[in-house]
Amino acid sequence: MMCAGDNELMIQIATGDKKAFALLMHRHLPAVLNFSKQYLPQDAEDIAQEAFIRLWNKAPEWQDKGISPKAWLMRVSYNLCIDELRKHKALAMPEQQLELIDPGIADEKLLIAQSDLHQQMLALKSLPERQRSAITLHAYNGLSNQESAAVLNISVDALESLLARGRRTLRRMLHEQMATEQESKL
Repeated sequence: MMCAGDNELMIQIATGDKKAFALLMHRHLPAVLNFSKQYLPQDAEDIAQEAFIRLWNKAPEWQDKGISPKAWLMRVSYNLCIDELRKHKALAMPEQQLELIDPGIADEKLLIAQSDLHQQMLALKSLPERQRSAITLHAYNGLSNQESAAVLNISVDALESLLARGRRTLRRMLHEQMATEQESKL
């Protein structure tokens, strides 16, 4: 079972296979928790638990429609977070390090190398929610453009636009912060 892909695991979960569920949960729980913590640090574990409960309950209906189980979990987590935020009208994001999953993304990697974590989190936190979500899904959670777009329920073109605007804004903000730091050193 260790070599089974996520879609194969979903088929096994649909039959009530708890080992397959545990394996899928082991694979994706860190990403779901990390993503949920960006919105609701105090409720991230509850959000993740609810997302996996929904996966277990929906497994018999699962059909591969071009969105991976991981992307489906992220979408459920995103929706749960947004619903909870709407209830509380408060947007929270932790000042903790997020692990960059896709090291091939040069712009984000360069920005991370040039700025300290606190500045990154402040800059990312200041982005509009949709841009922040697009960047964190893609860069920090390793989802493809198609999967990230599915999580946000938008087209791939719309996602790419959000990513471009978010990256431009982050690049500008972090360059301004670095220039300010260099000026203060002179």
